[in-house]
Amino acid sequence: MYACLYSAGINHDHRGARSDRSENLLNAAGTASAAVHRGSLAVVAQQFSPRYESRGDLVVIDVRGLERLFGAPRAIGDELRRDAADRGLRVHVAIAGTQTAAIVLALARPGVTVAVPGGETAAIAPMSIDLLAKIDHDDAAVAAIAAFKRWGLKSFGEIAALPPDELSARLGQQGLRWHAIARGADVRPLVPDVEDERFESALELEWPIEGLEPLSFVLTRLLEPLSLGLEQRDRGVAVLHVELRLVTKNTHARRLELPAPMRDAKTLRTLALLDLEAHPPEAAIDRVAIVIDPTPGRVWQHTLFARPHPTPEQLSTLVARLGAAMGQDRIGAPVTVDSYRPGAFEMKPFATEHCHDRRGARSARSESSREISASAACAAVNRDVALRRCRQPVPARVAADANGRPIKVTTDRRGFAGGAVIRATGPWKTSGEWWTSGWDRDEWDVALSDGGAYRVFLDHATSRWFIDAILD
Repeated sequence: MYACLYSAGINHDHRGARSDRSENLLNAAGTASAAVHRGSLAVVAQQFSPRYESRGDLVVIDVRGLERLFGAPRAIGDELRRDAADRGLRVHVAIAGTQTAAIVLALARPGVTVAVPGGETAAIAPMSIDLLAKIDHDDAAVAAIAAFKRWGLKSFGEIAALPPDELSARLGQQGLRWHAIARGADVRPLVPDVEDERFESALELEWPIEGLEPLSFVLTRLLEPLSLGLEQRDRGVAVLHVELRLVTKNTHARRLELPAPMRDAKTLRTLALLDLEAHPPEAAIDRVAIVIDPTPGRVWQHTLFARPHPTPEQLSTLVARLGAAMGQDRIGAPVTVDSYRPGAFEMKPFATEHCHDRRGARSARSESSREISASAACAAVNRDVALRRCRQPVPARVAADANGRPIKVTTDRRGFAGGAVIRATGPWKTSGEWWTSGWDRDEWDVALSDGGAYRVFLDHATSRWFIDAILD
């Protein structure tokens, strides 16, 4: 047996003329009040049963077994409405043997409505088919209502009287769903609301500690029960927060965003210690707290012929060790910046699985595919010249004439040819940020007598020549 509470709305008795600003304020207040009402409906449901599901402006409650406490279904409905009224809520209450019948009756009738067990189809038969739009919040329901009205149907009972196979032939699987709703049958089970679980633990220390070795024992003591709880609930750690209260009453907080969900206590402890080694606290520690942002556990489906990849635990530990050894600003993925400065880039943290948006990934893939297609088209047009930029400019000795035009290029770097310049194009004056630093360098494309071709530039700040790229 199920009960449904439907919030009948919010009354705003505002008389007289109102300005646009007052209208906006009232709309904002109405939105906030609606959110409070939805939360209050959940509070009412919690007082009667732990099995309840919130669905916007209504809540469905599993009230089986409450007959022993309150008596007949009508008494249960009266008690639900009385509790809601005590909290300032105006609700419709319906009790039926199925969730669907309870929802339809609560949406259609004020007060308390009780459907006789087994008579759900007859109870909702007179209801208007317009209620389908409130049950299924999608465009398909609106289109189905329009189709039913074209057929001359007006009530749930008339839809329930249609042959299911004929309805499915015209409306597909959704037709069977709406036929079941019209009969008062449940199309899905009740999914109870579950409060957000918090995974956190703290320990007050009798004596302050200094150094990472004693801290590792404290972290192990805190992380092991948290890891066990995550495993029991099939959760993984998305973000690990380590909060250290110092003897100076300051808090040293660190946030570790993991590349993939994990829950191994030893790995989490190692990652926390490596991060604290790179960012040590300023004083002794007298309290340690761990807070975990959970995420659903990962599911691995390995193929038969695919090469095994490193586990997230191994990968996270490797990245943490590299960050501790080289610095956090030197670990990550290079990305271009909005600048005309040649070779400009910055480092960003690696993308993580738990915060990666699938829709954004699809758009990024489509955007990258368009970029690849554009670059391929450009390469198809310009097949003669390819530029391989040197990651670090190579120092060179360049002889130039009176106009600054290179006439000979040599270098001591192995793999680079040298000789007289037989053809030179330039100069191009570039700096990347000419509006702030002026013309910093002159670039030339040169072809040498031995067959080599380079892009060279003169750095005006140091008056030195460099080879910037190889032209193939």
